[in-house]
Amino acid sequence: MNISVKSQFPSLLISIPKGVLDLGWGHPSPRLHPNEILKAAADKVLSQDSTPLQYGAIQGFGPLLESLTTFLSDDDSYRSCLLTPEHLFLTSGASQAVDFASTLFAEDGDTVFVEDPTYYLISSIFRDHRMNIIGVPTDHLGLNVDALEAMLSDNSIAKPKFLYTMPSFQNPTGSVMPPFRRKRLIELARNYDFLILADEVYQLLYYGSPPPMPLAGFDTSESGCVLSIGSFSKILAPGLRLGWIHAQPNLIDRFKTAGMAVSGGGLNHFSSTLVQQTLFSGLLRDNIEKLKDTYSTRVDTMANSLLDYPSDFDYYPPTGGFFFWLTLKEEINTSDLLKHASKNGVLYRPGMEFSPSNSFTDSLRLSFTLYESDNLAEALKRLHISIEDYRHLNS
Repeated sequence: MNISVKSQFPSLLISIPKGVLDLGWGHPSPRLHPNEILKAAADKVLSQDSTPLQYGAIQGFGPLLESLTTFLSDDDSYRSCLLTPEHLFLTSGASQAVDFASTLFAEDGDTVFVEDPTYYLISSIFRDHRMNIIGVPTDHLGLNVDALEAMLSDNSIAKPKFLYTMPSFQNPTGSVMPPFRRKRLIELARNYDFLILADEVYQLLYYGSPPPMPLAGFDTSESGCVLSIGSFSKILAPGLRLGWIHAQPNLIDRFKTAGMAVSGGGLNHFSSTLVQQTLFSGLLRDNIEKLKDTYSTRVDTMANSLLDYPSDFDYYPPTGGFFFWLTLKEEINTSDLLKHASKNGVLYRPGMEFSPSNSFTDSLRLSFTLYESDNLAEALKRLHISIEDYRHLNS
């Protein structure tokens, strides 16, 4: 019996018109949803006892904290990192972790520095907390720490309570911050007394050499100045709404004493029991390897397809994460170009959406995770046609 009913309200975040290839969404394609993995996990945990249906522990489901510590420590992108269960706090995903940190550590009117460009939806969380947002320049190696230091020493610029960064496979640019910049960034955080929110949800999705260890691994101070944020949304399923904060125990203790955590118990306890089972069975590692194989093939497809249009774009092929960041070789406003692209059945995110300074008007972000390789090649063909249409109408 089918118990589903029609609703006037949407059931998913994503909605794409028929016939359109929308590369603006950083979502997995339908065939990559781990239905069988999670079904087996649910059958197993629900057949044992009622633990999955109770209120959870404040820091998070204990067995998952322990298993996650081992799992991460065994990955090549974490191997140099000192990590124990005391360094972890389970969250309802990365966005909730940023919001939670803003609630606990910031006040109305505080300033947050973000990379320019940065994840296009993060500013709305900081605005909800009535924070002032200031962009910091970036380059092909991520956050420009020289520019950051100059801003910090400038008395005309408000000092930040937070700095939000994506050190590994940055969204949107795909850049990876090298170790020397990570170390210097932490030195600046200590010297100028601000907290680093390191959004590292793509840390485990590398398609070649692993990135440097998470930023929290470089933080050796006792009090801590880094919150490294991870997520199962990218490596298992976004509908689980589950992630983690990795930080020095003193910072983790602040989350453990927060009113919301104490009152409600563990965040997404049921999902935690499912994920623990995928770790215990080895299925999470299998799923990550499947994703890496699939996504690396799609990266190759997009990179090879872009070679067909050498006069259109400059770019660095990503070595991990979800996105290509393209800059047009001529001055074309990608917000204006989007109108032509829509007519040709392809969509993307214009560069200006990612910039707190309204820069990068000649850039755009493409995701390769939602569609199969043949669709990606077709999307780039449509994008090229759209650029030709723009050139013709503006010549």
